[in-house]
Amino acid sequence: MEKNFELPSDHASRKFKGRVVFLGNQVKNQDSEQATFMDMGNSPATIESARLCDFYGCLNGHMASVADAVQAYIQAELGGNICWINLPREAWPEKEDGTGVLKDKTEIHNHNLIVAHWNNMRNPETILLMALYGQPDSVTMWEVLCDYAVKAVGFEAVGAEWPSVYFHNELKLLLIIYVDDFKLAGPEENLEKGWALLKTKLTIGPEG
Repeated sequence: MEKNFELPSDHASRKFKGRVVFLGNQVKNQDSEQATFMDMGNSPATIESARLCDFYGCLNGHMASVADAVQAYIQAELGGNICWINLPREAWPEKEDGTGVLKDKTEIHNHNLIVAHWNNMRNPETILLMALYGQPDSVTMWEVLCDYAVKAVGFEAVGAEWPSVYFHNELKLLLIIYVDDFKLAGPEENLEKGWALLKTKLTIGPEG
């Protein structure tokens, strides 16, 4: 899809985006039966906490800003039971003809040997290592990583009744997380410090 297509053609926010997903509705167990998952994740911030963050950002001398995690789920490793996936043909490595990014002849030769090996397979499968979108356990793995990361840089969870809401006592910053959307509010002079802390543990896009 083309995001923000209504903007001028040279605008930085106008770009094509795509997503590779795991077909979570087609997961089978070792007996070829429909696999079941605990679905323990998925505790995003509530609309009340979003409004609280907006209010906190409206106080005198405060401001609120937002940013998105970059390819959020696949920042986390997939835990739990081992999950095997088969790759569609378009995801297989392609033959390098020497005009692309592989410049060294030995590198090209080795790459082409790998391609030839793949082409001898009918339906190659591999273990899924990262929390790919669509895998039912991915949301849990992302939230576990996210919780660990924000706590590691000084944010503390507000409480069980306020899921995905954190406060940094030293910087007086309130953070809420809705899946891969981050909203940070507090003293204007501390916002940049807060984002810098978060970006030491997570890959987060530019804030605005």
